[in-house]
Amino acid sequence: MHCGDQWVAEELTQETLARVWDRWDTVRSGGSREAWAWRVALNLSASWFRRRAAERRANGRVGVTPASEEPSEAADRLAVREAVAALPARQRAVLVLRYYDDLSVEDTAIALCCAPGTVKSLTHRAISGLRARLGIYVDVTEEVEHDA
Repeated sequence: MHCGDQWVAEELTQETLARVWDRWDTVRSGGSREAWAWRVALNLSASWFRRRAAERRANGRVGVTPASEEPSEAADRLAVREAVAALPARQRAVLVLRYYDDLSVEDTAIALCCAPGTVKSLTHRAISGLRARLGIYVDVTEEVEHDA
């Protein structure tokens, strides 16, 4: 979510893990391993954004316009983001925790300080809200498989 691009995020994650592996002796003997890894990931992300901005400036100076994603794909992404943003805060939180962070119903309930049944209800309402806003069919069998 920080990068806004799944493929870039995966590349940065792989590079972060490679650096943790390369420096494991230092990381292991230091303080928080998780905090160290997050700092590396955020530094790599900042570097990536700086390089991208420099590339855009350089392309602008020579008159090159980069190829952009398909207009329909960009519109679809924007529509989904707007639909998710329009959901009530707890429904948004449930979607992010369940489907982005891949938490179980029980772990989501702990994170939100509520009962597992509440998580299921919020998930159902959030998906129904997305369906209504986007006017599309969302396969809820994925939700059932995710819970299994």
